[in-house]
Formats: sequence, C-alpha cells, structure tokens
Amino acid sequence: MRGRLLNGRYELLERLGAGGMGEVWRARDRSLGREVAVKVFVPADSAGADELEQLLARFRQEARAAASLDSPDIVAVHDHGTDENTPYLVMAMVQGRSLDHVLRESVRVPVADALRWAADICRALDAAHAAGIVHRDIKPGNVMIAPDGTAKVVDFGIATFMERAAGDSRLTQTGQLPFGSVPYLAPERFRQEAGDGRTDLYALGCVLYELLVGRPPFTGTAAGVMYNHVNDAPLRPSRARAEVTAPVERLVLDLLAKDPADRPADAATTLERILGIAEAEGARGGSSAYEASASAPASAPASDDVQDAVPGADGPAHPPTVHAEGRREQPAPAAARVANARTEPAARIEDARPHPTAVRKDAAAPEPRRRSRGRRLLIPAALILAVSIPTGLGIRSLAASDTGSASASGAGDAPAVYTIGVAHSYRHVGAEHSSGGDTYEKSEYDQFTTQQRRTVASAFSEALGTKSRSRFRLVPVSADPDTTAREMLAEHPDMLAVIGDTADFSWVHDTDEAFLPEISTCSEVAHAEGAFAIPADDARQGEAMAEYLRSETTARRVLVAEDRLWVNREDGIGTALRKGGVTTEALDVDPHKVKTSRIPALVAGARADAVVVPTGTSAGVWAKALKADGFDGPVLTQSGPEGICEDSEERSAAEQRDKNVPEGVLRTRNYAGEPDDNLPARGNQELYDGALALATALKELPAGDAATSLRHTLDRGIQRVSVNGVLAEVSFEKRRSARERPVWFDRRGAHAWSEIGKVDKKYRPTKQ
Repeated sequence: MRGRLLNGRYELLERLGAGGMGEVWRARDRSLGREVAVKVFVPADSAGADELEQLLARFRQEARAAASLDSPDIVAVHDHGTDENTPYLVMAMVQGRSLDHVLRESVRVPVADALRWAADICRALDAAHAAGIVHRDIKPGNVMIAPDGTAKVVDFGIATFMERAAGDSRLTQTGQLPFGSVPYLAPERFRQEAGDGRTDLYALGCVLYELLVGRPPFTGTAAGVMYNHVNDAPLRPSRARAEVTAPVERLVLDLLAKDPADRPADAATTLERILGIAEAEGARGGSSAYEASASAPASAPASDDVQDAVPGADGPAHPPTVHAEGRREQPAPAAARVANARTEPAARIEDARPHPTAVRKDAAAPEPRRRSRGRRLLIPAALILAVSIPTGLGIRSLAASDTGSASASGAGDAPAVYTIGVAHSYRHVGAEHSSGGDTYEKSEYDQFTTQQRRTVASAFSEALGTKSRSRFRLVPVSADPDTTAREMLAEHPDMLAVIGDTADFSWVHDTDEAFLPEISTCSEVAHAEGAFAIPADDARQGEAMAEYLRSETTARRVLVAEDRLWVNREDGIGTALRKGGVTTEALDVDPHKVKTSRIPALVAGARADAVVVPTGTSAGVWAKALKADGFDGPVLTQSGPEGICEDSEERSAAEQRDKNVPEGVLRTRNYAGEPDDNLPARGNQELYDGALALATALKELPAGDAATSLRHTLDRGIQRVSVNGVLAEVSFEKRRSARERPVWFDRRGAHAWSEIGKVDKKYRPTKQ
C-alpha cells in the first residue's frame, strides 16, 4: 500500500501501526503540502461478513464522531472519504508518544504529571460530551502525549451518540462482550446498561489509577477483570504509593464508583476537582517531572542519539525529538501548568553515551547459549491508536551540567556526581550490531536498552526528587562474563552500583576496591557477595508451591526431579517445600541421566502424589511419561530463570519447548505478566521496583565521600531498605533475595499458558 494515492490527494508514505479496524499511515497531503495521518479501513482477513459490516459501521461512526469535534485536546479530523471502495480518515499528525508507551517505559509517573494529563483528558471529554458523544474507549493507548507535553485523545472508533442515532445498536449487541478495552470498562458496560459521559469518567479513573500506581485497578483474565469491575474494590492507591495524598485518592476512588450516580457529575466537574487538587499539591511542594527539565540550566548538554523503535513500524526508529533545555527560566506552579494545559514534555532524564567498549564483540560465550543471528519478525505491540508515532525522546542526564560540575572526589563547589550502571546482557539479540548491521536486531536492542535506562530514571525521579537525583548519572553497561568488577571500575571509577540484566556478570568481589553492589531484576539468583535479586528465587517459589499444594490439592508428598544436593540446599526448592508442610524426595542421580522409561518407577518408588520439575529439566518429557503411565497428580515446573528478560530469539525457543508440555501442567512464574507480548514492556515493573530500592538507599548516602567507601555504605543501605514497589514491598533477606515477592501460577492449555492464581502471602485463584 506504500505509495498509494488516495483520491489523487493523500500519498501513503509509511505505515505507523495497525488496529482492529485498519492501518494508520503517515501520508502527504499533496493539495496543501503537509504531512497528515491517514487511517485506512483494512479489516483482518479472518473477518466474516457480519463482522466486516460491524467494523465498517464503527469506522464510519468514528469519522462522524471525530469530525464533529473541535477541541485542542482531541486529534483533529481534516477529511474522510472512499478510494476504490476503501474508506479512509485523514487526521492531524501528532508527533509524540502514546500514554501507553510512556507507561511501558516509566511504569508510573509523578503525581503532578498524572493530574496534568488527566486534566487534558477531562477537557477532551467535556468537549465530546457537550457534542453528545461518549468516547467509550478511554485508555492509555488512546491518549497521545505531544512534544509540548499536552495530552490529546484519539480514536473515536467505538464512540456512541447520546441521542442513540439509528444504526448504533449494531455497535454493541446484547449478550456480546462490549467493545472496548476490558481493564478500563465501567461496570455498566458489562451489565449492558445504557451509559452516558460518566462511563468515560470511570475509564479516566482507571487511567489515572494506572498512572499513579503502575498498573490498572484490576489485572488478570478478561473474565476475572470483568468480575472485578462489577463486584470488587481496587487496592487503595495510597497503599501502593505513599505519596498519593488523600484528595488524589478520593478523586480516583470517586471516579471508580460502581454506580454512575456516585461518580462526579460530568467532565467539567472532574476537571474543577483536578485543578483544585493540583493547586493544593503545588502549595505543599508537589512537583512534576517537567520541573526538572524546565529548571535545568540553559547550558545543559543536548540529548544523545538514543532512539526507540516504532512498535508495528516496518523500518527503523524515527529520529529522536530533541528539545532545548531551559526554555522556561521560571517554571510555572503545578496548578498553573494544569490550568493552562500547554506545558513542556514529561521527564527526559538522560544517561551517558555508551562507552565504546561497553558492548564486546569478541567475548566468548561461557555456555552453549550463543544465538543464531537470523532475522525474525518484530514482536507486535497492540496498537489500537487512531494515530501513534512514538518518537524517541532525548534522555537528559541525571548529572548536573558539565559547566562547573565536580568530580566524585568532591573537588569544586558543586556536589559530587556518581555513576550508576544500567546493565543489559552482552548476548541480547542485536548487541553486536549496536552500531550498525541488521535493522531489526539493532532496533530491538535499542528498544530494550533504552527502555531499561528510562525505567530506572523514572524510579529515580520518584524516589530522589529533582534535586537529589542530580548527584547520579546513568550509564549503560554490558553484562559480560569477560568483564571483571576491577575492569568495570577502571572504566567507571565513580560507579556505585549496577542494576538490570546482570545475570551474565561472573565477577568475584575479591578486594574492597573491586567491590560493586549489584541488583539483578531479571534473574532470581543473587550469585555473588554484593548482589541482590528482585524476582522470586527458588526458595520463594518453593514456598508458593507448598502453599498451592496445601490449599488447592490433597498432594502432600512430592518428588523433586533434581539431585538431592541441589534440592536440599538452604535456599533450595525442597527445603522450602518441607518448611511449607510438604514431604519431599529427590533424585540420587543427575536428572539429565534419567531415562524416560524410568520416570514412572522413580515417582512410584518415592510414593509421590505430585512432581516438581525445576528449571533446567525438561518438564515436557517428565509430564508426558507420567501422563502415559496414568499418573494423575499435579506436575509443577518453573518458568525460565531469565524469562523476564528474554529477547525475541530466546522467547521463540521457549515457545517451541512449551509445545512439548502437555495440557494440565502447572508452572510458577517469578515475574509479572506480559502486556501485549511486547518485548520492551517485559520486566519493567521488576526493574522499577529494584530501582526504587536502589534510589532509596542512594538517598541516604553522605555527600562527598570517595566512591570506594560509598559502595560498601550503599551495600549496607540496600540491605536495610524497605519501599513500596509497583508489584509488592521491596526488602531483602539474608540471601539478598527480595522477601515475599509475588509468585504467579499458570496452567498449560492446548496452545498457551494461562494464569490461574497468585501467591503473595496466601494462594489467591485468578477469577476466570
């Protein structure tokens, strides 16, 4: 379709994304000589006649709804028409990112930014409701953040006219799941009740909740979330994030009221409340991420050429949008920013440019995990935007301006600036092509590593504020077993810690000078002195397995398919199962030497009524052998230890292995779900939680001391830290693994895993 000219006027230049009703293209309006976004009706090949008619009705409805609105907070519709039986919609080109993209990187945002964007959405809803139109699909993916920092609402594809125009009944049929995104749908939508503007306000409450907390009010299966919306109260935002004040919390909970009559009366009333809260928050010292950018000195360095891949695009990433620093000498108060709604972009906290040797091209793999470098298709993000151009924002340095800055030795008048390494695996697909080569591999690598640094920067902003965070600078580093701690510190003598995908570091902290604290947010193994791990380790997963078996089954005797020495170590699964009240047996031999024909006899000999197959042993082989023998007890396994940070090749290999796992097998998962199966979103919540813990410990460090001594002080501080994370509280036990991290349970179906429950303190089934 590239190059197609619609009605002799709109030339399609670049496909930006796709949704349920078609594709969005960057196009050139030859008549007016400007770039526009064109949404072309291209339904899925699998759509039947009835569905096709319904989708076409929705597409035409969007044109009617959006074209009738005139608001700076709604993406403008310029034109619509049909070319050779292909309907299309022409919209203003919005340079920016979707709020969904922002959340994928930042996880959650400063309270002031959340209020500011909620105010913009309210303005858009007020304009739409005044025109008699209910949007019905307010969600992060349908809100664009423009380069000037304002939020604009897009996609009126399932909007309904309040006067119930003829033909609208086709868009939501009785007995069907309502159109829209389940995590943001109001209870009345599921009850098939007539809704009004307060339906959009409920969705706004869900979006505001996610901006503040880092996840929607309810998560899980579609059926479970539907039940939650209708029947359950969400966790109070202040319990997940202490800085959410009572007025902000009351606003969110009022928007999430089950009965529309208990919600604010309309968008204008909601906007008034937001402005009042923002004014009060500003008076008590609340700040947005923008304030750091606006108050930066005019001499601050411009951003590096760090860019994001465009989800769903066919080519490389768009170039970064670079903004000059210090455009406002006197940043406006928070209330004024919300009231004016024409503010600067959200935080752009920058890391330093990668060191030329940060990615080693000549490193030998320590194990047979070296990957083939064949081209693979990009993992698609679910783009349901009317228009989305997630251009990379420049990431501004946490450090102060080079002018007048001091070194970590404390020389000069400015505070010392220390380095924090944000680690990625040297084996990640595209790593050796970071300066060129295969376009896909480079874009995936850039996407993953850029996201890591932005997520850490976002957590630092929350924990450190705009002043303290200037003491620290984020630097991307490659976790490579050939790089020792001594070599790392020789390159970065002011480095205090590393965080992220650190599993490939194999250094030994053999001297005080080479000691470097490490927080692993991908692997559950805290493998060296000085290392901490965020995901639930073997012991925590064993505790969760015991809780599941005792509460959901009659199985009380388990064979663990691993050798005794490993199973019965202090932090082993077997030890944890026994502490949970389950009797365990283990193998006397290496599990890889067990013949398949011997598996049933081993289970029978252990008198086991359940089997646990740890990571590294083929769950499919064991489960199939037991199923063929008639064993009907639970078979449990674990997700891969690095599943949270797998790249596309590793995930493809894991999917192939999973095809050999028969239905009914259970697995524990030590990381949160996979939103839209989008690679850059995986592990963000764990990374954010780890960065919060690290930043909280950094906040207590004395100023001006040498980095060598501060690293030991920081290590002790991390051991004492306790913070409210996105997923759970973060604190560490003696093994340096995070205490009481959530563990999820999945069941293998015919083609995929599906979540069935979660253990935090007790096992809680996922509502199906």
